[in-house]
Amino acid sequence: MKILNQKVAFKTIGCKVNQYETGNLRQAFIKNGYNIADFKEKADVYVINTCAVTKEAERKSKQMIRKAARLNPSGTIIVTGCGVQANLPEIKDCNHSKYHIVSNYYKDDIFELFFNSTFESVKKIIHYKPANQITRYAENSFYSTSHRIRGLIKIQDGCNQFCSYCIIPYLRGRARSRTSKEIFLEINELISHNYKEIVLLGINLGSYGNDLKDENIHLTSLIQKIEKISGIKRIRLSSIELPWVTDELINAFHHSSKLCHHLHIPLQSGDDHILNLMNRKYNTGQFEKIVKKIKQKIPNIAITTDVIVGFPGEDDLSFERSYQFIKRLAFAKIHVFPYSERLLNLASLLPGKVETDTIKKRTKKLNDLSKELRKDFFIKNIGQDRTILVEYQGIKNNQNYTCGLTDNYIQVCIPGAKEKKGQMIKLKLKEVFDSYIEGEKICSC
Repeated sequence: MKILNQKVAFKTIGCKVNQYETGNLRQAFIKNGYNIADFKEKADVYVINTCAVTKEAERKSKQMIRKAARLNPSGTIIVTGCGVQANLPEIKDCNHSKYHIVSNYYKDDIFELFFNSTFESVKKIIHYKPANQITRYAENSFYSTSHRIRGLIKIQDGCNQFCSYCIIPYLRGRARSRTSKEIFLEINELISHNYKEIVLLGINLGSYGNDLKDENIHLTSLIQKIEKISGIKRIRLSSIELPWVTDELINAFHHSSKLCHHLHIPLQSGDDHILNLMNRKYNTGQFEKIVKKIKQKIPNIAITTDVIVGFPGEDDLSFERSYQFIKRLAFAKIHVFPYSERLLNLASLLPGKVETDTIKKRTKKLNDLSKELRKDFFIKNIGQDRTILVEYQGIKNNQNYTCGLTDNYIQVCIPGAKEKKGQMIKLKLKEVFDSYIEGEKICSC
C-alpha cells in the first residue's frame, strides 16, 4: 500500500486527546509512504481534526477547511473530529472537489477509508454515525511517536458526566477505557524511541477502568504498574475531575518517585449556585477540603484549574464569590474560558445570560489573578532543587538558554547552557521572571 511522492498535511484544533489522535493518523500516512508537509504548504491531502467545545474552536475548524481548499483546489481534504459530530450540515456545505467527512466513530479507520475510496462519481464521501453508537474503546494499529519531548498515551475516551455547559458526551460518546495490555504495548514503543516522560490522557481520565470489569483496574493501580517500568522516568496526568481525586491517588502522589507533582483539577466556578446550575458533582466546600489535603501531603505540588466566566446566572455577587474562592485556594495557574453557548447543551436553555462586555472584564480580572498566583507559586519554589526535562534551546537577553519543565509545572531556563533535548537536568531554582524561573545546573541525571 506504499504511496510515493505524495504529501499530507495535518491541522489539529482542540485538546491533547485530539493531538494524540492526529499523531496516530500521521503515523498511518507515514508508514504508507506519505511525506509530511506543513499545513501552510501545498499538499496532496489535508487532514483537519476539528473541535466543537467552543464557538471559537468551531470557527477555527471551518477556517482551516477553507484554507486547505485555497492551498490546493485539486487536493483531498479529510475532515474529522468533534466539529463533524456537532455540525455535519455546515461541514457538508464545503464545495471542495474531493472531500472526506469522517465522524468520531470512524476516526481510527481514516487511512483505510481514504485509500479505498474513489471520487469518480461524487464530490463528498461521508462516513458518519452518531456518538451514542460508540460503545467500545477503538484501538489504533499506529502509535504516535511524533511528539517532541513527552510521549502522549490515551487511556480513556468519552464521558458520562453531562455537565450542563458541555456537549462532549454527545460528540465522543460514553466513558470507555483502554485495556492495560494495549497501554503497555504503546509505552514500550515510546521507550524504544527514547521517551522518558509519558502523559496519560483521557476525556474523563479519572473514570479509567470503571468499565473494565475483567481487569479490576483503576487509574491509581495503572499508575503503580507503569511506575515499575524502568525506561519511564516521569508520569504526568493531563486533567482529572475532583470526584476521582481519591485518598488512594493522593497517597500515590505522596509516595511515588515518578509521578509528576502537578494536578490539573477543573473547578469551573467558585460559587455553589453556579456549580449546581453547571451540574458539577461537588460544591466549593468539598473542593477546598480535597485541595487542602493534597497540599498537606505534597507541599510543593502545582494545582492548576479551569474556570468558566459568564455562565448563565453568574451575577456580580456570584463572580466575586468565585474570585475570592480561587484566590484563597492559590492555584498555580488558572485557565480562563469565556462561556460559549452550545446548542446541544442544557445551559443554552438557562435564563440570565451575561453581557459580552461583562464577560470580557471578568475574564481579564481572572487572568490578572492567574499571573499573580503564578508568580507567588514561583517565589515559593525559589531555592529548591528540581529536575527538568529539556525541551528546547533559545536566546533570552542575548544569551543562550536551555529550557524545560519541572515535574511541578514550572518553566525553567538555564543561562549559558546547551543541553540535549530530552535530557534530564537537576538544578537549583534561582530567580523569578514573568513566565519562568532561572535555574543553575547541578548535574545531568
